[in-house]
Amino acid sequence: MRNAHLVILPSLLIICILFAGCTSPAVQPQTTPATPAPVAGFTPLPVQPVPSTQACSLVPGPTQIVPQDESVSVTVNRNTITENPTITTTFNGGTGLGMVERMNVTVIRSDCVREQQNRDNPGMGTSITLMGTTKTDRVIVIMTMTSGIQYTVIDHDYPFP
Repeated sequence: MRNAHLVILPSLLIICILFAGCTSPAVQPQTTPATPAPVAGFTPLPVQPVPSTQACSLVPGPTQIVPQDESVSVTVNRNTITENPTITTTFNGGTGLGMVERMNVTVIRSDCVREQQNRDNPGMGTSITLMGTTKTDRVIVIMTMTSGIQYTVIDHDYPFP
């Protein structure tokens, strides 16, 4: 009788394993969606990107009003010589002279070239000179105060004289 148990138990175990494998769901073959047949007389045109004439913005943005106790004066001058059309931005001081941590000047030229320079702790008469063009260029001046607040004090277009 003991020998019968040794034969029956492994046989039942093998039968259970076989039945468990047979009851798993069958794998469904993947189907690819059918491509619609082209309609006679209709040929789609290829989409071509429209080339942009200008990739930069020469439209001035808004400037901010600096509080009276932090007010500063900045001037922008253009060189009138066509071989050297530079743009000079000069810090003239003001009530907030000691509160300016950084002066950042960005010139966006009419040929969409962007140049940028900054000066840390500018004093009266500190200037930044960047190359312009003989057309209209955009100048943006941003002042960073010791409090960490940034003010856009100039954002104008400056045409070549």
